[in-house]
Amino acid sequence: MDVYKTEEEQVEAIKKWWNENGKSIIAGVAIGITAIFGWRAYDSHMVVQAEQASVLYEQMIVAARTNDDENISVYANRIIGDYKTSTYAVFASLMLAKVAAEAGELEQAQIHLQWVLKNSSQAEFEHIARLRLARILIASDKLELASETLNVSKPGDFVARYDELRGDIYVKQGNSGEAIKAYEKSLANTKGSADAQSILQMKLDDLGRS
Repeated sequence: MDVYKTEEEQVEAIKKWWNENGKSIIAGVAIGITAIFGWRAYDSHMVVQAEQASVLYEQMIVAARTNDDENISVYANRIIGDYKTSTYAVFASLMLAKVAAEAGELEQAQIHLQWVLKNSSQAEFEHIARLRLARILIASDKLELASETLNVSKPGDFVARYDELRGDIYVKQGNSGEAIKAYEKSLANTKGSADAQSILQMKLDDLGRS
């Protein structure tokens, strides 16, 4: 059975449906087209942003190779200021922390590393920043804060480094027994790095444990 008995009824029904729904369809199509081109424009913008950040990063690395701390700071701060959400900003902050630490500006290094912890969304970078921050805090004799910084539930592939720094904290606290345990745990989890194993063994030897 036909829904509409005559061709005229069909035409009238189409006209009525279009009057009721035509505007929303046009709006939907327009939104769809805008979204497609908008996404492409956004995608293109992100590519350009990444390329620009990459150029600044390369310039920062060149400055680092020549120990040009002034230009390292210039390029790194531009990356952080203009491309805050990019991975390059994390690299730039880590670089600034390194430069500050080498200059003995430990509080400034701490600020840069805390920025990474706050802004990085990748666990690997968070671990790197956390471990470096702990070293800075240990060097600053902020041992309790350093210990809290190392308190993570999932150290992942960095477990040996966490244990080594815990051992360093115990040594500074004069707790040789706990330091030995921490270094032994670290040594047991240190794989494929003869240098790291050698350093840990020397730390154990200094504590009278072979």
